[in-house]
Amino acid sequence: MILPVPKPVPGRKAPRPKLAATIVLLREIDGTHQILMGKRSRRHDFMPDVYVFPGGRVDRGDSYAPALDAPHPRTLRILQQALPPARARACIMAAVRETFEETALIIGAQTDFRPRPVKDKSWQAFLATGFVPRISDIELFGRAITPPFRDKRFDTWFFLKRMSEAEACCPFSTSAELVETGWFTLAEIEKLPTHRATDMMLEQLKIYLDQEAPPNDIFFSRVRGRRFCFSRFPEQ
Repeated sequence: MILPVPKPVPGRKAPRPKLAATIVLLREIDGTHQILMGKRSRRHDFMPDVYVFPGGRVDRGDSYAPALDAPHPRTLRILQQALPPARARACIMAAVRETFEETALIIGAQTDFRPRPVKDKSWQAFLATGFVPRISDIELFGRAITPPFRDKRFDTWFFLKRMSEAEACCPFSTSAELVETGWFTLAEIEKLPTHRATDMMLEQLKIYLDQEAPPNDIFFSRVRGRRFCFSRFPEQ
């Protein structure tokens, strides 16, 4: 499927996309899937007043934040087709951090292991809870690059975390970034104000969940020749 994109603004150079990560937290209640989403504050200049998954830009601290385990081989293999190994891991860790910052929900486990101190304030707050990230079961199902000629552009990787029964009952909260946060069924999400990109990735998530086994590639949305191009990454 190919869609036209807005024409470039004369004299305006397209900004380089910044690396970002977002994560779908999925739980099952009475046989029904639910996803954690929150409404972005209207103060945001990027996608205000719409419901999104937790996520954001990859920060420097994500490169050295500790974890109890290593990324899933498939997730890491696909990421490393576009990113250096350390940057690929940082992308996964960013999804964990952003989830904590925006919803207070922790992707990790309590442990006696005490990692070395980190300077990043967000990671300091995370580790102060007594939890350490666990990332080996975080899956990758999509990638989308914001079209050129937007004020802000991101190269966003979309992850999936299937919550265990215990994890699904963990407390969460709203934040300055995500308000009106809650668990929503797919049917309920259809009635929420969402961005076209979120709707697109939800459709891809449904396809991903219906497959017997994760494929060797992921859905990829970008602009080529001034048109939206939907393909697979990495290309075979």
